[in-house]
Amino acid sequence: MRPVVFAFALSLSLAGCVDIGPGSGSSGARTCEQLGWSCGLDGYGTSCGTCFAPLSCSSGSCVEPGAQVIFSGATAYALAGGYSGVLFTLPAPATVRFTASSPGLFQVGIFTIADWTLFASGQASGAFVLSNPTPSVSDVIQLGAGTYTLGFRCASAVDSCLIRYSVNAVY
Repeated sequence: MRPVVFAFALSLSLAGCVDIGPGSGSSGARTCEQLGWSCGLDGYGTSCGTCFAPLSCSSGSCVEPGAQVIFSGATAYALAGGYSGVLFTLPAPATVRFTASSPGLFQVGIFTIADWTLFASGQASGAFVLSNPTPSVSDVIQLGAGTYTLGFRCASAVDSCLIRYSVNAVY
């Protein structure tokens, strides 16, 4: 009788009829650990934890409501025609506001890390936002949780660029 039971179980697994645990089913549901969440509910409706006041849960992360300063009055330096970039991470979706100014002309954009690598090497790339060459810029954009590059390109062919910038996020 055992060979028959084994053969039946094997045929079910080969047919894709056996769910081998959380996160592996065809529903696409994932656990808190697989999501990397510390609060909220996972794909199975299980609590990942809670946040203590004044923090609130946003996409699995405990964040302080309101504006969060990421950079304030920071500076970036780029040689003529060169590039400079800084990484920043958003723990949850946010409205991101950035400002930048320089005595010379520059471009500024927000990129994924992969797109920044392309842009900084002079290749075509995507950007969530990219300014035309300007001496100052201020912009607002909605971004999801993740790691981004605030990237600058000095548009001058002769002079280097010293760029002062600020970035904040509202969750």
